[in-house]
Amino acid sequence: MTPTLAHGDVLLVRDDQKKVARGTLVIADVPEQESNIQVKRLIGLPGDRIVFEDSSLFINDELYCEPYLGGLPQSIGLERAEWRLGSNEYFLLGDNRSRSVDSRRYGPVTREAILARVRMRLWPLRGGVRVR
Repeated sequence: MTPTLAHGDVLLVRDDQKKVARGTLVIADVPEQESNIQVKRLIGLPGDRIVFEDSSLFINDELYCEPYLGGLPQSIGLERAEWRLGSNEYFLLGDNRSRSVDSRRYGPVTREAILARVRMRLWPLRGGVRVR
């Protein structure tokens, strides 16, 4: 999740899936992955249309701004990819898009796969500990 988080960061999480919103960091159980408990950013909500085109992310035909990427590209390459989310589906992305294994690879996840939301980074102390 670089640049937002680094390996070894200690996080405060809350088991409150009712308040997940677009842009929040969540803890998700993705059984198809080697390390099935993952920290990802929730980007897509039920019913959304997610499109990567020309290295940009569009949600419901609008360009989605992601200032937390710290200048990293939203997508690598110029290929086009599209997902239409169902009524219980969420789209998760890592902040380091060139190295992240996320919904672009394993597809949308269900609400039940979202275990908690990240409230803040507790350690190490450095600027901007709130992660949203």
